[in-house]
Amino acid sequence: MEKYILTIDRGQSGIKAAFCSINAKVLKVETCKCEPIRSRYPGWAEQDMDLIWGQTVSLIRKLFENSDIEPKDVAAVSFSGQGGGNFLVSEEGRAVYPGVLSLDNRHEEIADFFSKPGKVPRTIAFMRWLKEKEPEIYGRVRWILGSKDWIRYCLTGKAYADMSDPAVPVDIETGAYQLECIHIAGVPECEKKLPPLVYACEVCGKVTKKAADETGLHAGTLVVAGAHDMIACSLGVGGIRPGHLSVIMGTMGINIGVADKDTRIAESDVSGESFMFGGAVKGTRMITTSIGSGCNTMDFFLDLLFPYELKEAKEQGIGIYELLEKKLCGKKPCQVIFQPYLLGTFYNSSAKAGFLGLTMQTTREDLILALFQGICISMCIEIEKLEKKIHKFNDIWLVGGGSRSRIWGQMFADVLKRPVYICDTGEVGCRGAAICAGIALGCYTTEQDFPKPRPAVIYKPDSRYAGDYERQIEKYKKAYEAGVSIWKM
Repeated sequence: MEKYILTIDRGQSGIKAAFCSINAKVLKVETCKCEPIRSRYPGWAEQDMDLIWGQTVSLIRKLFENSDIEPKDVAAVSFSGQGGGNFLVSEEGRAVYPGVLSLDNRHEEIADFFSKPGKVPRTIAFMRWLKEKEPEIYGRVRWILGSKDWIRYCLTGKAYADMSDPAVPVDIETGAYQLECIHIAGVPECEKKLPPLVYACEVCGKVTKKAADETGLHAGTLVVAGAHDMIACSLGVGGIRPGHLSVIMGTMGINIGVADKDTRIAESDVSGESFMFGGAVKGTRMITTSIGSGCNTMDFFLDLLFPYELKEAKEQGIGIYELLEKKLCGKKPCQVIFQPYLLGTFYNSSAKAGFLGLTMQTTREDLILALFQGICISMCIEIEKLEKKIHKFNDIWLVGGGSRSRIWGQMFADVLKRPVYICDTGEVGCRGAAICAGIALGCYTTEQDFPKPRPAVIYKPDSRYAGDYERQIEKYKKAYEAGVSIWKM
């Protein structure tokens, strides 16, 4: 009898539940929107943990209702999830505080208290904030989890963190927590609040009877750790060898490359400029950068400045991106610079968004094209930094909602001067989570019988625009440098 994998992909804007084949083919997907991010005070970013679990339960039941797959056919459950947050659980297994997202800035309030602020991740800096501001709640915390870890905990009753998404940095060689940061932050008691570590492709529990009654799954179904959504997306498009790069065009623009197992990166002068993670299996390393802006910035400016285009798309019965492709098709790179830092960056929270270089000849289409270019070029500058740290990438995949844009697909190929691949499924996070389960079940390894992704589209660089983009990259670098001093004023 054929077996299937249930994957849960938890993002800050939505949750997906999917049935996949053992070989990671995505068969059926159900989705729901998460509640809007709550900000009780400026800089706060929270979501209700119990609601997240309730939505997950509803999605799993809906998936069973709308497919022919039965609970007995599910071989394992696996996960992909947004990382970098604080989902705090009591000894009794209850949420003790709203889920705190990676966008939350409370850690910045107390960064000056630390002797080495760059050594303290925001997850632990938040714990110091909680200790200072809400000590009673801090004292009730038994486990510091991530968003997907919370859902897994609700399914199994067991607390774990995977190597790709720990609250505290991990020594990739030994697989142990590096605890210096909790002492710098003045929260040494957090050592006992850290859950055991596993790799993303390890089984770490079974569905409890209580969770089975809620979800409709069989009690005893194996539960796999799963991975940080960046790692899952990379794995879903074949990120298992050095030289592979995933450009994730989702809410935020993220680049994640596969590094050699012996790769070391020098400590950056700029805290947060790049991060190294453990991969889905032992011996792999992933390195990432982000500009903190992606489709969120594009959507914000389209809503703010281009209501006529949105109305036109609605009247034609097509999506806004499809309309923009018609309008911008064949246009040469424009000279307007767009700095996309609407939410700042991970390494410069003061960075701002804005246009530079407008003239009386600037058109609406120029501004829209500048939006696409600004996000793409800024991400490619981060890729350039990444390549200087490790090596050149020769296997580049564009994923996330933005990968459906032909403008971005071709633009990334032109700027990087290399082919860019688009996977034949848009649900690469679910696919990566399914691969984690397939490896955990012993169906294949990264070395043998690995289910390789299939490209639906391959964008090849157009040499006609190489010089234009080279000049634009230099302009963008100088514009950023000039902006640094202004943004801080």
